[in-house]
Amino acid sequence: MKYLFGPVPSRRLGLSLGVDLVLPKTCPFDCIYCEVGRTTVKTMERREYIPAAAIVAELETYFSRGAPRPDYVTLAGSGEPTLNRGLGRIIARLKNLTDSPVAVLTNGALLHYPEVRRELAQADVILPSLDTVTPELFQIINRPAPGLRVDHLMAGLRALREEYGGQIWLEVLLLRRLNDTPEELAKLKATLELVRPDRIHLNTAVRPVVEDFALPLTAAELAEAASFLGHKAEVVASGGSGRHPQFDLSDGDFLASLARRPQTAGDLAEVMGLPVAAVVKRLDRLVASGRVARMRHQHDTFYQTN
Repeated sequence: MKYLFGPVPSRRLGLSLGVDLVLPKTCPFDCIYCEVGRTTVKTMERREYIPAAAIVAELETYFSRGAPRPDYVTLAGSGEPTLNRGLGRIIARLKNLTDSPVAVLTNGALLHYPEVRRELAQADVILPSLDTVTPELFQIINRPAPGLRVDHLMAGLRALREEYGGQIWLEVLLLRRLNDTPEELAKLKATLELVRPDRIHLNTAVRPVVEDFALPLTAAELAEAASFLGHKAEVVASGGSGRHPQFDLSDGDFLASLARRPQTAGDLAEVMGLPVAAVVKRLDRLVASGRVARMRHQHDTFYQTN
């Protein structure tokens, strides 16, 4: 498969079948903490970066061959999915192909466009992000495309809540000495009370980052921030989603998953339903062949394709 990856373990969505809607890495942001890497095409232009027909064809093949049923089908991957003008058609076809709920991971940059909100209305869960409401920090952390302001994100999130009847799980990624101060958290809390997400997911830089100054918070600091933000807030920055049935993944499946984001052996063990030691043996072989690289980040070992 060229545009599908997984199913992969997700900290928030269980066993998730990922769907790429844009080419790597096409995004309105160039976030300092992005696990996918630096943005190569920074844009706000909506077009069919990948033809919707090609994505739908892969989805039809996947669900027609009796492949494992994922907990969610997640439109995400190597860039910002709402940039693809075929988004609405893809979600509509998915709703006919499977009873697995459809989730969309988005940075929220295009939510102030009414047509984007109309297309997203078909999804079961929308997972936008908002790391700061301070314009200066928005420029430092998210490094948006020219003309994109943080008030666009806030307006888009408020409009989405008014129009959308499904679940909104909003992610906030906190970084040390940037958006974790009491003042920043207080401003963020005030905005979240207006946006009214169903859940608030707190994250930090647990995977390899673009900039070295994107430093993670400790588990205790994240827990304190969650307590301050209220009962809807929960920490999602560590751990897997539990054991899943064993799936017979080929080397190609391994490589496709690792091409999207760095993962630990434990992450991949979740997908395969195998002991971590067996997955490490497989990864060691891929490293020896030169197809996978091993790296250290925050005391963990991650693997990614070369």
